[in-house]
Amino acid sequence: IDAGARVVLTTKGVDDLCMKYFVEAGIICARRCNREDLKRLAKATGGRVVTTMADMEGNETFDVDCLGASDSVREVRIGDGEMLYVY
Repeated sequence: IDAGARVVLTTKGVDDLCMKYFVEAGIICARRCNREDLKRLAKATGGRVVTTMADMEGNETFDVDCLGASDSVREVRIGDGEMLYVY
């Protein structure tokens, strides 16, 4: 969040309390995303897929250079699911 991320995508689940913090911060968080989709999106936005936030000393850090950029991100409900449009 401090790095400036406005959208967080993960292949894993996200705890409900964490989702609450993302919503309060105005950040879109999508969980259980397909890994191949994340790789394609990282390539299209100039970002990188981050597999861990741990550095060599075991501390949590984040490199701002891993962030991608887009003009707009929209979440649209389609049937029973949601679809993220990034452009």
